[in-house]
Amino acid sequence: MKTYFGVIKDGISFKEVKTKLSDSGIKILKHYSKLRIVKFETDKDVSEINFDFFVSIEEEKEDFFI
Repeated sequence: MKTYFGVIKDGISFKEVKTKLSDSGIKILKHYSKLRIVKFETDKDVSEINFDFFVSIEEEKEDFFI
C-alpha cells in the first residue's frame, strides 16, 4: 500500500471527498481540516483514478532525516 496526500479544491467539502474515496475503495487515514489536506492509502495506481476534487496529489516520502 502506498500513502498519498491530496489537497482539496476550494468549494468542495471533506464529506464529498470522503464519499468518493470510500466508494473507490480508498482508505482515509487523516484529514487536516485547516490545511484542506487528506492523507489516504491505496494499492491502486492514482493516475488511473479520477481525483477531480483535489488540486494536487503527492506520494508520501520517507527520505528525510534530522
